[in-house]
Amino acid sequence: MLQQCEGTLVRVCLYFAHSNRNDFQDLYQEIAYTLWKSWPTFRGESQPNTWVTRVAVNTAVRYFRKRNRMPQFIEVDQTLLENIADKASDDRYQQLYDLIDRLDNDDDRKILYLYLDKLPLSQIAQILGTSTAAVKQKLYRIRIQLKKLKDQEE
Repeated sequence: MLQQCEGTLVRVCLYFAHSNRNDFQDLYQEIAYTLWKSWPTFRGESQPNTWVTRVAVNTAVRYFRKRNRMPQFIEVDQTLLENIADKASDDRYQQLYDLIDRLDNDDDRKILYLYLDKLPLSQIAQILGTSTAAVKQKLYRIRIQLKKLKDQEE
């Protein structure tokens, strides 16, 4: 399961681990342990990757809340950057993540992370345990917040 969903796990860890390589490694281990421990509770009602994403995101949020840290973005070294999508090096993409980093709400960041990972709204709703309509509404409000933050920069 870890090998099958490794891309998802790496993206979650990159998103939440910030600029600390040790945090990335610790978070990956914490997520792997949580998945291993939770595997007997997987009922197969969703795709395995959906379940893994939900467990990984919730574990990451819980992990950093324990440490009283707000999520920020990691500065990625060159070898790791080459393994990530080409758009990650785009200045507009980085500017977007800088704006997302300034959002006050962890839940908003989670929704946006999943949306930017190109998950369907129905799958995001399933991961977050809410309705598709609620996800659409939250995304609309997040876009407004991001626009305000961008306007404040200019």
